[in-house]
Amino acid sequence: MRQLASSLAALSLLLSFTPPALADETVTAEQWAKSYGFRLGMEADVLTSTIEANLPDWEAVSGDGTSGGVDRSSFVASFAAVAQIRLVAGLHLDAELPFAYGSSRASAPGPEEHDAAAVAPELEGFFFGNPSIGLHYAANMTTMLMLMGGFSASIPITQDPSDDTKAAAAAAVAVRGYFDAQRALLEHVPLRARGGIELRPIEAFYVRSDLVAMFAIPTGGGDTEFFIEQSNEAELRSVGGFGVGARLQAAFPLTQTDKLQLAAEPFVGVEPPTSGLYFRAGLLVALDEPLGFGLEQGKLATVRVALGARF
Repeated sequence: MRQLASSLAALSLLLSFTPPALADETVTAEQWAKSYGFRLGMEADVLTSTIEANLPDWEAVSGDGTSGGVDRSSFVASFAAVAQIRLVAGLHLDAELPFAYGSSRASAPGPEEHDAAAVAPELEGFFFGNPSIGLHYAANMTTMLMLMGGFSASIPITQDPSDDTKAAAAAAVAVRGYFDAQRALLEHVPLRARGGIELRPIEAFYVRSDLVAMFAIPTGGGDTEFFIEQSNEAELRSVGGFGVGARLQAAFPLTQTDKLQLAAEPFVGVEPPTSGLYFRAGLLVALDEPLGFGLEQGKLATVRVALGARF
């Protein structure tokens, strides 16, 4: 009996000095969350349809002087280098450097494409967007729930933009369905506050929800702009990191005539469990006016790609 008691005591002492592997898994459980950790990447958005709602308001020189019978077309490609750097605990530094190319034109259709008469000069431009810097804090409430909140400011580096640049920027503002407008909003200082949750009820299912308020102060004689963004994502992911999901977003450009823009995005991607390369590709389709329905001519359908690494 005394020998059994001694053995149990020795076993208890040994366990007390054994590294708690399961506890370590709980401590590092926040690694599954997108808002936590060190990430470097590039995002690209390429418009696959035209967006008449954001083209210049040209008038066709038609018989009645109206703008009827005008073919309008545009092409937009916007890019952003993005970084999320963990500083201490859940505090992170956020940075992005956007740039974009855009072109738009209007013409009166003819019997053949080469017979179309131009009714306005083609506008074409490349510009650097507004670099942003900010902070956010991500806190693990449970092993399944992460809360996040932060703020950022953007710096307008393009001054006295030409008509070409203004046309490119107008299309770039809309290319994400009025989300992330701070990247291409010319002659404004955008200030953003954001919060969100990430949820993993089971290992293979991820849910993300974000809310952003942006207040853009004009640097010249323009108007103050105010945007609210709300997005929700659900994703099924395999053990190896391959995932399929869907995103539903609502943008509220409150200083515009139409104060609501809905868009949806099915996507596929690869997200490593801890560190490695990540990839995501999706098709953002506007659902309602003024940018939708996105699969129709003159509306918004954007191919979105993100590629980078997490550490």
